[in-house]
Amino acid sequence: MSPRIEKLLYKTLGLWSEWENTGQDTPVKQPEVIEQLTDGLTNQSFMVSSGDFKAVLRVNSLDSFSYAVDRDRETLLLKTLQTTGCVPRLLYADADTQVTEFIEGRYLTSSDITKPSIQAQLEDCFARIHSLTLGGRPRRNYLRYSRFYSDQLAHFPDLKALESVARTIDAAGWDPVISHHDLLLENILYNDDGIYFLDWEYADLGHPLMDHLRVF
Repeated sequence: MSPRIEKLLYKTLGLWSEWENTGQDTPVKQPEVIEQLTDGLTNQSFMVSSGDFKAVLRVNSLDSFSYAVDRDRETLLLKTLQTTGCVPRLLYADADTQVTEFIEGRYLTSSDITKPSIQAQLEDCFARIHSLTLGGRPRRNYLRYSRFYSDQLAHFPDLKALESVARTIDAAGWDPVISHHDLLLENILYNDDGIYFLDWEYADLGHPLMDHLRVF
């Protein structure tokens, strides 16, 4: 663990009394680190607990900008989605860290997607998320967004094809909705209570079919 990660991890743990009240599982003392969950490009996440309380504390990458990640945007969208029941509860967020409830469950598999019951739950979450509005924010420009990434690469053989698709999407008439934009199966958690979409770093107002086509 780097000195920066350790400093931010324990700084946020020290702010535990400022986290959102979660009800009966609210910690009565500072949570402790149980294990590291991920060591990714854009963040490092840890399970923390205090008694029956469990949460995921994420330390953001120092270089989030290179991945077109806007932490303020992510927090705004995640707060907006709290009423849907399709995302983890957001307990705390600042420029460097985020704390969300820990949800027991498993990631969906490709075989799960073929089951009508799972499909119905996914469609229900899409409908709940798409029903929410977020005024004053422009929809994503997919050409500009794709160029943000391609400009960082020395060679991108499929660039013309990608930009052609992006132009077509941008030119079409569609009403934007809150879109995850990275809805891999590893970002969809399932348990007996429902389905939860995780990791909203790349979310924005986007095309209404973007997430649907990624999943199905």
